[in-house]
Amino acid sequence: MCMIEAYSDEPPYALDDDDTILEKVFSGEGYPRPEGFADDEWALVKRLTDPDWEQRISLSSAITELKLLAEKEELRNSVGKTDRVCPGCSAMVGTEFRYCGACGHRVGNIVAASA
Repeated sequence: MCMIEAYSDEPPYALDDDDTILEKVFSGEGYPRPEGFADDEWALVKRLTDPDWEQRISLSSAITELKLLAEKEELRNSVGKTDRVCPGCSAMVGTEFRYCGACGHRVGNIVAASA
């Protein structure tokens, strides 16, 4: 859930009241996928939040996969000071943009220009 909140800047069921959220959680409804979440990132979130606790990923596996995602993100964002690589289509996207112009994926926050 924290990954969802960190990515989207809001909790998973942001506008729902507590009773509605509890109903969704206890019925096994999955969290809503934020727009722009890469498939591999979302697959990890689903494995971390599986309603059946016995099916959830182990802590050591989660740490390993999070490190791999962090390395991938670092590589994607270190291409240049003016460009990043879109996780959806691998297009180069300027740091002044939050979304990829080619496919619409969210690339990240806008990076302020240095003086």
